[in-house]
Amino acid sequence: MESSKPGPVQVVLVQKDQHSFELDEKALASILLQDHIRDLDVVVVSVTGAFRKGKSFILDFMLRYLYSQKESGHSNWLETTGIQIWSEVFTVEKPGGKKFAVVLMDTRGGI
Repeated sequence: MESSKPGPVQVVLVQKDQHSFELDEKALASILLQDHIRDLDVVVVSVTGAFRKGKSFILDFMLRYLYSQKESGHSNWLETTGIQIWSEVFTVEKPGGKKFAVVLMDTRGGI
C-alpha cells in the first residue's frame, strides 16, 4: 500500500452480529505483496493484553523507533477494533546481510 502518509489498515473485521471475524485478504495483500518486500521473510510484532492498558502506546513507541532509524515522522494509532497492521512495512538488515520485513500489528484488548 504505497501512499503519502502511512497509517493503520484494518485487516480483520469484527462481525458483532455473527460473533465472528472476517479477514480482509485484499487489505492484507496490499501491504504484504508490495514489490520491495514481497520476497522477504516477515516478522510480525504484536502486543496483546487487557483493554486500555497501553498496547497501542507500546506500538506507537516501536513506530517512533523504526521511523527514527529512517529519519522520518510518525503517526498515532488512536483506537483499535479488530486487528490492524501498519500500512508501511519496515525492512531491517541483520549483520549477516539477510533482510526481513517488519510488520506492526495492533489488536483490540480482549482480556
